[in-house]
Amino acid sequence: MSAKTTASILQAKPNFLRTVVAKITAAIERRRMRRVLSKLDDYMLKDMGISRSGIERISNRSHSPRA
Repeated sequence: MSAKTTASILQAKPNFLRTVVAKITAAIERRRMRRVLSKLDDYMLKDMGISRSGIERISNRSHSPRA
């Protein structure tokens, strides 16, 4: 894709870049959350009401990005 084409896409859709950045940021946050929760022992997870098998479900909950 040429630079001219990329520029025209960004001009045609001004929120395009913002959307891409928001999706990447959300993916990074989900990964961080899974990593942190996975390091906790079962007793700490149980204290928070989370099972080890629920870590993936919890980290994949959709959160609306802040604009």
